[in-house]
Amino acid sequence: MGRIMTTAKNRSGGLAKTLGFGRLSLYGVGTIIGAGIYSVIGPAAGAAGEAIWVSFLLAAVISAFSGLSYAELASAMPSAGAEHHFLRQALPKVPAAAFAVGLFIAVHGAATFATVGLTFGNYLQTFVAMPPVLAALGLMAIATLINIAGVTKASSVSAVLTTVQVLCLIAFAMFAFSLKGAALPSKIAAPQDWGGVLQGAAIVFFIYPGYEHMATLSEEAKDPGRDIWRAFMVALCLTTAVYMAVIFGVLALGDARSVASSDFPLVAAAGQLGRWAAVIITGAALLATANAVLNASISGSRLLFGMARAGDLPKALQRTLGKNKSPWIGAFVMLAVACVFAALGEVKFVASLSSLGVTLVFASVNAAVIILRYTKPDLQRPFKVPSVGRFPVTAGLGVASSLLLAAQYEWKVYLTFLVAILAGALPYALVRRRSARKGAEAKR
Repeated sequence: MGRIMTTAKNRSGGLAKTLGFGRLSLYGVGTIIGAGIYSVIGPAAGAAGEAIWVSFLLAAVISAFSGLSYAELASAMPSAGAEHHFLRQALPKVPAAAFAVGLFIAVHGAATFATVGLTFGNYLQTFVAMPPVLAALGLMAIATLINIAGVTKASSVSAVLTTVQVLCLIAFAMFAFSLKGAALPSKIAAPQDWGGVLQGAAIVFFIYPGYEHMATLSEEAKDPGRDIWRAFMVALCLTTAVYMAVIFGVLALGDARSVASSDFPLVAAAGQLGRWAAVIITGAALLATANAVLNASISGSRLLFGMARAGDLPKALQRTLGKNKSPWIGAFVMLAVACVFAALGEVKFVASLSSLGVTLVFASVNAAVIILRYTKPDLQRPFKVPSVGRFPVTAGLGVASSLLLAAQYEWKVYLTFLVAILAGALPYALVRRRSARKGAEAKR
């Protein structure tokens, strides 16, 4: 499989620059339009009722605030460490803050890895009698091997899966509108329970993140200053349009109660168009979940690589494999953590872990944009979010709205998340202690 090479902190030890605008855009769309649209519509409809479309729209707007901030930071400071690197630049004297954000995104990534794997296993039962957890573990292992083979090969597989799954969702929405669109106006309800709408948005938020995965590939972009922010904008606009079309298509075919009561709401809705439609959507769900699992493995391994290169995780995570320089140890670590989450077996709970992690990360990234506007005003920014003076308005809204969503989960989610964070903090404490000891010895 190639010679194992340990990366250094210089440019020659970085990751290979192989991704252009097209691949970055398709990767972004694929990371956002993934398994979530097939798995969380039901729970969100149970919380928001007929106003579920407002939950979708609210989650899209909150996600857009963060997407703009990611576009500014990733184009200005491309790095495999992404959020971890952004926070190190924003708060250089508080390295623990950067580590905490990196750990948040690592837990989110592993939980996403597991969630979409479990969703794949649930949908696979339509064709093959196999325990969902076993199917999830098998898929995650295959995705890890494809990731290790190199990002060029992995992104090619992802591009094909993304194109097919998006076309299937668009076709579903078009058929739903053509047959049942006249019934849609009576299904669109104004919010009466904003608490339920917020809870629905917190659940649905699981399907909107993806920018954090795109940011981890910025170091591998051929021209990050030109392509990264444009790829972010394409992913933001296209995925929001597709999601809103799908949810209105679902509401055209049924009411919120029927959506909430189904284990496979999108397939159940498509079944009203005919059995052929249900089979196609099931197939699309399998492609989407497989693609999302692959993307989670790619981004998670690169995040760990970036954190190790910065000195916050053991150096072993810097090791790459072959001429493609794939961070193979990081890939296997992500697989191991995701397997633990997958063993929990409950999609909604694991998805909530993922959503909590990403809301905290989004709040931090938006905060980093604000801080860097004042501490590094001369930083070259190929893209800048809308501002009043130096203050980035959308970043401020992103901080507030992300923290609002972060307060919408059950206590079990917070407890499990805290345990995962404490477990992840142990390697950091060991690395920092070893570095401090070496520094003290060098001064003697």
